[in-house]
Amino acid sequence: MPSLKKILGLSLFGTAAIGVGSYVKARREAFQFKKEMVPVHIKTNGTGGGSKGKTLRILHLSDLHVARNESSLKLSFLQEITDDEYDLVFLTGDIFEHDESVLYSPYLLSRKPRLGAYAILGNHDYYEYSMTRRIMGRIFKNWRHPDDKKVRDLDRLVDSLEGCGYKVLRNEGVHLKDDKISIFGIEFPGVPKHELLEITEKTDKEHLKLALFHIPKELQSFSDAGVHMAFGGHTHGGQVRFPGIGAVITDSDLPRKNACGLVNQGDTIFHISRGLGADPRTNFRLNCPPTAYVIELSIT
Repeated sequence: MPSLKKILGLSLFGTAAIGVGSYVKARREAFQFKKEMVPVHIKTNGTGGGSKGKTLRILHLSDLHVARNESSLKLSFLQEITDDEYDLVFLTGDIFEHDESVLYSPYLLSRKPRLGAYAILGNHDYYEYSMTRRIMGRIFKNWRHPDDKKVRDLDRLVDSLEGCGYKVLRNEGVHLKDDKISIFGIEFPGVPKHELLEITEKTDKEHLKLALFHIPKELQSFSDAGVHMAFGGHTHGGQVRFPGIGAVITDSDLPRKNACGLVNQGDTIFHISRGLGADPRTNFRLNCPPTAYVIELSIT
């Protein structure tokens, strides 16, 4: 019969082996980019009727976290996924992890979509985080973000995005009159409900209302504003997911089961992206592959 010491030694070795294996798998999965098709059906009840009968093909990208020395795998995937025919391309924040990363902006849009490409800014576009803030910010919320919002060069970031074909929406909307579609972009950290209502209230009632946001919080405000569908990110789908549990950490107001995918709240359909990246220091994924989504939106 093996001794207690031997049993404990074997148990520790087995636990360590499982841990190392999971870490290696998670680091590998972080670069296993995939495309996912998502059919969505919207019924216009009194508003948005001008788009009735249409089908829109929308590419939803989020949380690219493009690093200063970005991998060729991610850049090639972005070039390939954006080199297709879409009606719209939406990019919902946390785009560049470092100021120097803007040099990779030409990889973010290979072909101009029929109705344009639109982007908003996320918290990583505002701040460059230290690991101390990332770790301690989990415990002390007031430590989470640097005090100075000008840590990042936002002008350079916005210019680089617009230079490659994106229209950056900074708490504002655009109205595509010919197609009867209005698109609203709400950047990090979000706006109070009354400001969102002010941004959306001057929309033609015949227009389909689409919105972009970064952090999933106070989502009922979008429904109150009459938004038909809204697109967000930030959660990374949890990055680490376990069977029967789902996402461990989501950083959102939503339940863990809604860390990614379609969510209904009020009369609005929300799509929460798993994103394509993370802070390079914590870029690992388990049962949560980085994903670009093609939304097939039919309107009746």
